[in-house]
Amino acid sequence: MSFFLFMWIVLLGGLVLHVILDRSPERRTGRRLLELTALWFVVVGLGVNGVLAGLVHMGPGAAAAAESIGWSPSPFQWENGGSDLAVGLAGLAVAWTRFRDGWMSATIFVAFVQLYLDGIQHVTQWLMHGNTAPDNVGAIPTCFLVPAIAAITTWAARRAAARHTAPGAHESAAPTRVPA
Repeated sequence: MSFFLFMWIVLLGGLVLHVILDRSPERRTGRRLLELTALWFVVVGLGVNGVLAGLVHMGPGAAAAAESIGWSPSPFQWENGGSDLAVGLAGLAVAWTRFRDGWMSATIFVAFVQLYLDGIQHVTQWLMHGNTAPDNVGAIPTCFLVPAIAAITTWAARRAAARHTAPGAHESAAPTRVPA
């Protein structure tokens, strides 16, 4: 099974399970669904995915990883793996509430740049060089969708939280943090 297909199954399956088992007083609200979706796409979609991709590119399986993408093993994998690992560790840090606000935005921004450029390269390899290797073509949806969904749901969740805590909309004007 493709690495990317496996990650989508874990990401979406985990999100659905979290929503079903959620015990928050806000459960089943649109705001909570946006918050959980944003959290799962950053922590798992960018965090876990980034750490695993980094370790694969830098570890003993680097040659096999290169082949699954349709490339030859190269020292550049170490650099790509280092970037993946850095974004992944930042994404994992967002799992802790104290890192959530600023780290979440920064992680999404950096991942957006890195993954969109990766995605453009995968599309170029596919269309211009006929590279139909499973992890070349399979990377394309992940490169474009994960950072986009993370950014959109984070923005929408923050907007919904601000509306929910606006003066007159709630007892207090101070925003409240809902733990994931």
